[in-house]
Amino acid sequence: MPIEEAIVEQLRLRGPCSLDDVVTYLPDFSWGEVFRAIDRMSRRGGVLCDDHESSGGLTREVEPAG
Repeated sequence: MPIEEAIVEQLRLRGPCSLDDVVTYLPDFSWGEVFRAIDRMSRRGGVLCDDHESSGGLTREVEPAG
C-alpha cells in the first residue's frame, strides 16, 4: 500500500493523532518518509496539521481533511 494511503487509513481508524503516533502505526516506513508524505498531503489539503505545546515539547497532531 502506498504511504499516503496507509496514513489516511490509520487516521480514519484512529482519529487525530501525533506525527510520532502515525510513525509508530506504520512500521514499514521510516520517520522521514512519513514526515515527507504528511508534508506533501498537508500542502495539497489531504490532511490537517496542528502544532500543540505539551510538557514534552511541541507535538504535531495530524487528522484527515474534511
